[in-house]
Amino acid sequence: MEGNHVRLLVSPAHGNCDCTEFPLYVFWTIIDAVKTIVVPILTGQSTAKVVRVLREDGLRWIEKHGVGHEIDNEARILDWCAGRLPVPKVLESRAGMLKMSEIPGKNLTELPLEDAIEIIVCAIRLVHSVSIKDCPFVADWTRRIAEGETRAHAGLIDGSDFDEENRGRSIADIVRELKSFPPLPDIGCFTHGDACLQNFLAHDGQLSGIIDVGRAGIAHPAQDWALALRSIHGEFGREAEALLWKHVPAVCADKQLLRRFRLLDELF
Repeated sequence: MEGNHVRLLVSPAHGNCDCTEFPLYVFWTIIDAVKTIVVPILTGQSTAKVVRVLREDGLRWIEKHGVGHEIDNEARILDWCAGRLPVPKVLESRAGMLKMSEIPGKNLTELPLEDAIEIIVCAIRLVHSVSIKDCPFVADWTRRIAEGETRAHAGLIDGSDFDEENRGRSIADIVRELKSFPPLPDIGCFTHGDACLQNFLAHDGQLSGIIDVGRAGIAHPAQDWALALRSIHGEFGREAEALLWKHVPAVCADKQLLRRFRLLDELF
């Protein structure tokens, strides 16, 4: 115990703070004279740190801490998506910190395979149906490569997290290959940008929330299908990926097209 902080051995929080597998220290503290527990949320590969804040008086929220401009961009995207998609409400945003409302539900890795597939298909179709009229967020191929290069120069890319097929490659080599691809077809819609199972929540068998939208914007729809296929394969195996493939639209059902978006994701 140090001052008002007490370390407690609890489980890491996934989605609905209901896991019991890997112990992790969190802490009680005092915020505005109210006893509060802060619980890390361990999902995804993002370098940002996310915690669930639970106050003794019943108030609760999610806080995300990370690179200043990335956090600011996510706050703007959340505000724009409000009323369009089931995203968290921005409660406060300042340099490197985003405070959001909590959405009930479990992330899709915690569901049976059939439910996970049904809900991620529903979620991606919902995101892609959002009108891009007056949408200020562009996440096209050229811009994403430029953002990836900026992250590389800032030392924010961990090559040890690369997909197996890219292990041992340098970041510069991956950037060179990305730049060598021919232009994409002129197809664009609103995309999530990181459509992994962990970024969609379900409650009572229905999609309840869409989170981690900092890379959302207008892009080719294959951006989302590529990462969803990789995610479902990683969580449930090759046969599960084949089941999701049945829902991929024709304009995205090209293995080389999907591979280039998976390769792009190595920079994020």
